[in-house]
Amino acid sequence: MSSQWLVATGVALAIGIAATLYFHTIQRRRDETAAGIVALSGISWRGFIGMVLQALQRRGYVHTTGTGEVAGDSDYVLEHPDGRWLLSCKHGATFVLGRNAVQALSSQMLLQGATGGLLVTQGRIDEEARRLSGKHRIELLDGQALWPELRDLMPPAQLEDIVARTATQARRRILLSWLLALLAGVAVFIVMPAPRAAATSAPAAAAQPAVAPGAPVHIEAPPRASIDQQRADLASALGTLPAVDRAIWVSSSTIQVFVARSDDQATVDSVCALVLRQPDLTASRIQFSPPPGSGQANRFLQCRSF
Repeated sequence: MSSQWLVATGVALAIGIAATLYFHTIQRRRDETAAGIVALSGISWRGFIGMVLQALQRRGYVHTTGTGEVAGDSDYVLEHPDGRWLLSCKHGATFVLGRNAVQALSSQMLLQGATGGLLVTQGRIDEEARRLSGKHRIELLDGQALWPELRDLMPPAQLEDIVARTATQARRRILLSWLLALLAGVAVFIVMPAPRAAATSAPAAAAQPAVAPGAPVHIEAPPRASIDQQRADLASALGTLPAVDRAIWVSSSTIQVFVARSDDQATVDSVCALVLRQPDLTASRIQFSPPPGSGQANRFLQCRSF
């Protein structure tokens, strides 16, 4: 098989496989979350708050009292092993909560002697509110973070419909990506020059230095890439993993990896496999950072220590 066919086939397979992984995992998860947020917004306030309280109960929170009305804006007192918590819910996907919502919940926490608070909405929470919440021990759960908590509590028929629709959408995108991958492979095949037959002339053969029988042959090893190049290659390679959003070097010995879940062992193993390929970086410190609002803490580890 000629080099043209090999390269063209490799390009088509690389594009098709990468697109399949992306649309089947990352994009499908995003589509399901978006559809789930819409579905949660269509649930009545009573049904929604019931699902939220049930999800929090699995975390160890026990509902004691509620002070709100059925209008979708309510504060609930929860008991937890580490103290009293105050839950505030904003029902509706159109909400964009800012610092005022955080400050209002913080004031209620002071009045009721709560040690922490939870601000929940199907909508969004802006960055200013996220920065302020850390100062008041308030956990934020917006649509992106809320759907994984409530997914298994959805009515089975409604959840099956969401999963089926997002799966169909993923299959269509994967099929289209393979068609584009095939076109890319054909384009590479056309653009690449045809290989030329190698011709060895007698003078050229004579110009090669002679090696005496029995004499040792020295083969020079390819030069090792610089440590800066190794760092750049590692950050780029980590960014291609399905569960990794991006990776950046925060110091000469620590790389921060933004992942979907910091406690996903499969992701940790994939990251370490790439780290150990770089000879000068095997003892680097890895900081796994979960998505904002996930409630998970950063995790630090070394794939190999010396």
